Amino acid sequence: MFINTIKQVIEKFKLLQKGDRVLLGISGGLDSVALLEVFCLLKKDYQLSLFVSHYDHKIRKNSYQDAMFVYQLCKQKGIPFFYTASPVPLYAKREKLSLEMAGRELRYRLWYFLAKKYDFQKVALAHHLDDLAEEIFLKIIKGTGKRGLAGIPIKREDLIIRPFLFVSKEEIKNFAQERGLRWVEDPTNDDLRFLRNRVRHLLIPYLEQTFNKNIKQNLKKVALIIAEEEELIEDLAKEHYEKLKVFEGNTLRLKFYELKNLSPTLRKRIYFLVFQEIGLPLFRITFTHLESLERLVTQNIKGPVSLPGDYIAYRGPGYLAFSKKSSALPYFELEVTAEGEYLLPTQEILKVYKMKSLKEVKETPLMMCFSAEKLIFPFKVRNRKPGDRVFISGLGHKKIKKFFQEKGVAHHLRDQVLIIEHKGKIVAIWKIYVDPEYKIRENQEVLVLEVRSLK
Repeated sequence: MFINTIKQVIEKFKLLQKGDRVLLGISGGLDSVALLEVFCLLKKDYQLSLFVSHYDHKIRKNSYQDAMFVYQLCKQKGIPFFYTASPVPLYAKREKLSLEMAGRELRYRLWYFLAKKYDFQKVALAHHLDDLAEEIFLKIIKGTGKRGLAGIPIKREDLIIRPFLFVSKEEIKNFAQERGLRWVEDPTNDDLRFLRNRVRHLLIPYLEQTFNKNIKQNLKKVALIIAEEEELIEDLAKEHYEKLKVFEGNTLRLKFYELKNLSPTLRKRIYFLVFQEIGLPLFRITFTHLESLERLVTQNIKGPVSLPGDYIAYRGPGYLAFSKKSSALPYFELEVTAEGEYLLPTQEILKVYKMKSLKEVKETPLMMCFSAEKLIFPFKVRNRKPGDRVFISGLGHKKIKKFFQEKGVAHHLRDQVLIIEHKGKIVAIWKIYVDPEYKIRENQEVLVLEVRSLK
């Protein structure tokens, strides 16, 4: 019986917990209507609270009719209904994405938003075995690594669940017909201009007829084996990632030399963990992006490397950093007249305070310490300006531009580097230079400058 098969999948992969609040992604098509029916049947057993989200892509003129169909279905079953509409073609054009990728990105963004806002423990989607086979072939056609051969995960970040993943479209249709369900047909699913539809309607049927009628089941076995191995690699990567990552403001940094000592396989998995943490859509990451990141680590390249979602990666002194592209920051100058907190134009807080000695200071990568006897109020905190020079002992004065180049400070970040000026003299450049006269000596009082994000 179909419902028992789904329950077995739920139990085996721990997709649900009793009392879960579940958001169902329902388009109105066969698969999602069957998913809604299954969850209504399981509601009592798992003590579930059900909600439905329908996303109108505004691709077809009559797409609103699908939304009304799903709304009426929810009304009959007494299930709260979320309707969202957005012109996906416009977003796809702006972001230079295919319609499929643009729609997917916007849907997932919506589901994560709703899950956070309304405290949904699970978001259930209706992907099935045929979708799994299509996804594997699509990734092979476009180019993929071993991770891609696992196809579609049955569970993602303990939020997205796909209880239909190991049952076929035919099994779902038989169940829907037995239950007397009605659904809407989306004509775009038959449009052969889309690569996915050509794989679905041309490639897979040809392979089934010519080579092996059980090809979908065999792909499922391959995907399961790879997924198990990938889970082990993922766990190992997470262990390293927690030791490597450091947040500085809105930038995520990885300790460079520790990262470089890992295998390429682990490094690439760590990149994906970075992407997840900063909210970069994983399905927009290509082999080219990963190879570019690898070149930053293994070759004498500083970057930046452009990533999807307006992100960049670049090398700094002792780290590999990921951040949003930043526009040039105008010149600013802040006068520090006493201990306290000061708002910086970089949307960060500068905290200034004194400690009796360096032993009392728990130093972090987000602070700098100076001799309180030398760096006395008032002093200025600013960014660079034309003509800036710094005095290097034994070498004389050097232009800040040249100094930044030598220290490997990425060009697009130079306007954001804090400069400490005292009595008309540059006495420190954030984290890369301190005038020897202003360094702390034993048992001296310490002036601490600490930067933290507003978030």
